[in-house]
Amino acid sequence: MALKPDDSAEGHRPGEASPGRDGSTPTQQLASCFGRARPVLQALVAGVDSGDALVVATDRKGFPVAQRVLRRPRDLPRALVIGRHNRCALSIPNDNRVSLRHVLLTAWPGDGPIRYRGYDLGGRAGVLLADGKRVPGFSFQSQGLISLGRTVVFVAPGGPTGVALLEGGDDVAFRNLTGLDPTGNGVRLAMSATSEPGVAHLGADEPREYGGYRGLDLEARPQPRGVLRLRSTKPSGRGEEVRELDLDSRQLQRGLLIGRYSDRCSLAGHGRNLSRVHALVTEEAPRSLLVYDLASTNGVRPAGMTEGPSHAVVRLTEDSPVMLGHFELAWVPNRAVKLH
Repeated sequence: MALKPDDSAEGHRPGEASPGRDGSTPTQQLASCFGRARPVLQALVAGVDSGDALVVATDRKGFPVAQRVLRRPRDLPRALVIGRHNRCALSIPNDNRVSLRHVLLTAWPGDGPIRYRGYDLGGRAGVLLADGKRVPGFSFQSQGLISLGRTVVFVAPGGPTGVALLEGGDDVAFRNLTGLDPTGNGVRLAMSATSEPGVAHLGADEPREYGGYRGLDLEARPQPRGVLRLRSTKPSGRGEEVRELDLDSRQLQRGLLIGRYSDRCSLAGHGRNLSRVHALVTEEAPRSLLVYDLASTNGVRPAGMTEGPSHAVVRLTEDSPVMLGHFELAWVPNRAVKLH
């Protein structure tokens, strides 16, 4: 979903963070918050198993308000929905600038440090990186932070790796976490969903990729990726309800929202069984998509399952639809596919 001009803070462009009342930069504000939170973060990561990760949300004063351990993913990615709703895996109820479902953080399987990919779910306050840049989505490896509303979310590896990351002075540890010092010098480690020269590359010719994700080139022509079909399995008196959407690679890279809210969701259906913002669809491989449950009321499940516990993420293929409550989501891919 494209950001709207009124999504930004009053008096600032959508891509900017507001300066502090004392004239401090966004990076200085985040570094100050991190410095106050660091002793607690150090104690928490020490209690997390090596290979797993810790996600901690704090207020702007560095006081922890929520935390979650992310186990290392094996097959499908791990998914963490962050927002004010009490169904979110990381619930932040006391920040009214945070949307009910604000951001989806995914952790991808693989060897070495965990790779993360995040999606802005259309919240008014947006998602900001360590330099104050507002982004539609982001990627980082092993550790990082994001800012949403009056809340800062820190991600760090567990065990000795996380302890070592946070050692030294506040400025050293902040640079380890973000790639920046408090004045903003350095190279930001987190990558925006849109390609950024100097940030989106590890070397001269080596693009940085996380979890099958490559920074979106806005100048490249989107590739067709078939059709998504949303069908109610409990037709009303008006007959069978079917909604279809032509997919392209750009929509899947940004993340495509499904739900009742037509102003936020690219594929919108009717019926109380579908949450206002129910699920997000992304690309996994040329022949498979991933459907994430966004803390919905009636859940996301494999084909044929309309009851029982919801699945945080389900793989969607041509032969295996996904259930959103009693709505069936099917995909008809293009035959000739070149993965973006």
